[in-house]
Amino acid sequence: MKLTIHEIAKASNVSIATVSKVLNNREGVSEQVRLKVLQTAERLEYYPYIKARETGLFRKKAKYIAEVFGNAHHSLIYELEQGISQVVSKYNYYEVKHFLSHIEERNIDKVKLFINNLRRDQDIAGLIILFVKLNDKIISDLVHHKLFTVLVNTRSDLASCVIVDNIKSSYMATEYLIKTGCKKIGIIVSDAENIDVWSDRIEGYKKALIAHSIKFSPDQIEYENTFEPYQTKLATKLLLERNPKLDGIVFASDWQAYAGIQYLKEKKVAIPDDVSVVGFDDLKFNEFIHPRLTSIKQPMEVMGQTAMNLLGEMIKKDKIIRRTITLESNIVVRETTRTI
Repeated sequence: MKLTIHEIAKASNVSIATVSKVLNNREGVSEQVRLKVLQTAERLEYYPYIKARETGLFRKKAKYIAEVFGNAHHSLIYELEQGISQVVSKYNYYEVKHFLSHIEERNIDKVKLFINNLRRDQDIAGLIILFVKLNDKIISDLVHHKLFTVLVNTRSDLASCVIVDNIKSSYMATEYLIKTGCKKIGIIVSDAENIDVWSDRIEGYKKALIAHSIKFSPDQIEYENTFEPYQTKLATKLLLERNPKLDGIVFASDWQAYAGIQYLKEKKVAIPDDVSVVGFDDLKFNEFIHPRLTSIKQPMEVMGQTAMNLLGEMIKKDKIIRRTITLESNIVVRETTRTI
């Protein structure tokens, strides 16, 4: 007898409506209940197809490429999507995209259940995981079951990866500020542990200071995880209060830099004469804010193309490939920094 959501509801001790909301990723269910239902579905071997929910591919009986996105700015995701789609079009595959919320991304149990559902789908040709940090157990299971996988913007020795050298990129941002004359440079960055990006950007920042014989203090780092304007303004305020002689700030994302610039302007701090600012990602808005933001530009579209080309190679050869491809970034100089 085919398992239905009635059995899942009974085993989970919840209503059928609740099970339906969970399996269709709808709101109105607590995270605790949601996880319980998903774990019950896993235990009873009920694996709803993600592709059926999102695109109706189950009716087409077609192979597809699954793309799982973690929490990132929509502009970056768009560029990555464009890069992937340009290469997928060369193959006879469909794309199915799933976007993890910030809460989902941090819940490793939910991520594991989601990946397991994909792994058991016989119509999946390959998997690209972007901005999501997976533990070694999940990656090992993917490799063991021969689900061709490429990780984007996160590192692993167990799978193929496409990354930007974030240490070098952050070094570049910090060194540029030094070369413009900045002597006291701070950094505002997330301390989220889900990806390696943030720790790499801190490391690059520190290395640049050391290389130029500039003293570093932990007080020059302010952590901000929400990327919300109010919280970033508060982080900028705290950083300046601890470092009143600060003359340069590296923001680990442009989105945070926008709020930081707004705070500086509200406090009548001249940019770049009093404080210079460098961001990360080179979002399209950088040309329109005032002053225009100097930023580290990452080749997001090329990252998407590279990831899909690597996945396509695995599919064609029917072979797991472990390869790390590192792409370069560059600095786009605008008005928030002085000219060298």
